[in-house]
Amino acid sequence: MTRFTRRDLLLAFLGPAVATACHGGKPPALAFEGAILGANDSRGHLLRAGFKPTPQVQTRTAVLIIGGGIAGLSAAWRLSRAGVEDYRILELDAEPGGTSRAGSNAVTPFPWGAHYLPCPQPHARSVELLALEMGAAERRSDGQLVFDEAQLCRAPQERLFIADRWYEGLYPRAGATLRDLDEFARFQAEVRRFSALRDGQGRRAFAVPMEHGSDDADIVALDRLSMSDWLEAQGLRGERIRWFVEYGCRDDYGTTLQGTSAWAGLHYHASRTDHGGPEDLLTWPEGNGHIVSHLARRAGRRLETGVVVTEVRPLERGAEVVAFHADTGRCERVLTDHVVLAIPRVAAARVFPHPRLVAEASGFHAGAWLVANATLRRRPLSRGFPEAWDNVLYGSGSLGYVVATHQSDRHGGPPGATVFTWYLSLTHADPAEAHRWLYALSWRDAAELVVADLRRAHPDIESCIERLDVWRWGHAMIRPRPGFVFSPERRRASQALGDVHFAHTDLSALSLMEEAQYHGIRAGEEILARLGRQVDSLL
Repeated sequence: MTRFTRRDLLLAFLGPAVATACHGGKPPALAFEGAILGANDSRGHLLRAGFKPTPQVQTRTAVLIIGGGIAGLSAAWRLSRAGVEDYRILELDAEPGGTSRAGSNAVTPFPWGAHYLPCPQPHARSVELLALEMGAAERRSDGQLVFDEAQLCRAPQERLFIADRWYEGLYPRAGATLRDLDEFARFQAEVRRFSALRDGQGRRAFAVPMEHGSDDADIVALDRLSMSDWLEAQGLRGERIRWFVEYGCRDDYGTTLQGTSAWAGLHYHASRTDHGGPEDLLTWPEGNGHIVSHLARRAGRRLETGVVVTEVRPLERGAEVVAFHADTGRCERVLTDHVVLAIPRVAAARVFPHPRLVAEASGFHAGAWLVANATLRRRPLSRGFPEAWDNVLYGSGSLGYVVATHQSDRHGGPPGATVFTWYLSLTHADPAEAHRWLYALSWRDAAELVVADLRRAHPDIESCIERLDVWRWGHAMIRPRPGFVFSPERRRASQALGDVHFAHTDLSALSLMEEAQYHGIRAGEEILARLGRQVDSLL
């Protein structure tokens, strides 16, 4: 196992600003316990090792959904809404949800990944229906949605630690020069222009889901540039504006300005509102685990966990699937009329090695992530703007932390126990290198990273932590690198092959809940059409 020096860790994961700030400081004492958690990699690696179990029994279902993340659960949700109940969902891990999974302890539920849902715009009909069904919104007599105040993210929503204190918002205004502020104003003006832009068909330049957006040539051309090159072309070269824009790239895509398509970088800022400003967010203590729980309840016993699908073989009609139940050792051959492969494209190509999938798989690059949940017995010292839901540290390679109890805390920031969920995206240009770094980390390595990062803003953080658990996401979020979003490979990746259908956020090159839901519903509606069901599309 690789061992790192403390400076190796700080430089590689948190960057020179944190390494310099911590230089010469004592390593944290870590007077608390925790564990390394994560998706069940040993089961996933069975596929890579060529595991081929022999089926002992044969079963049948009309629709078999492989993958219990948002995409797979949404495919099941769409089938159920149309009255099709003869389906099964097979999920590799012990819990459904993928990168929207959540955990809980005696203090609060908390997220292990995705942690908010922007309030949908009217064209996102399926997201609106889900919000209504979950009780997050009501429809007024004029047709407009009104969102539940208790589920809308409370103020203060965001703050930034820079120099020696916290400030409201995420742009680093403290110490900014007139030139810095001018660059920020020019960037905001461009975002507002793109937010308001409509093409000849009335489509937004950027929309969520992306299929509702424009594919005009001038918009598509942005995909051929990196976000770094786009900023350079606009004369936006300052450290602060580039940090601010790159934070969005790291946050949603797990990559850098150079590694992000300019189309994707602008989509992050311009897709959700008409004015280019902050959008209203729905959030819960457990993050998007709240959505997973709702969809999983709808599926009920048809959702099965701990199942390794090792092979999908198409037949003249339908397909046969080999499924190994890891907890019992039972292996079954499932005959089905339709398969939905709601798993990452690389995994899909392993279980269904069709030449098209194998050729496409190498183009889908996913970044690695480290997430930590620090259970605090009390709030740490904090100087400046009060605690917000999202708390970001300027100059750090981390993404900061969200506060799980933010929605339920009393106004003004209570001193009581909570959970900080801390995020780090590994933005290495080579995803395989990031994966190796991540899995060489011990629990102590990871805990020292979290404490070193937070101690700059909260000098007493070590004494506040009761327990710190970490989660390694080896293949967390698809990276929309330059040229990939509108590539022929990405565009055809969602096309069914016979009775095998595809659904995953990978297929949009954007790791967003709405994109995962879109592809799940699209796959469900493909199946409904083949079943001869006449339904109004939710897309």
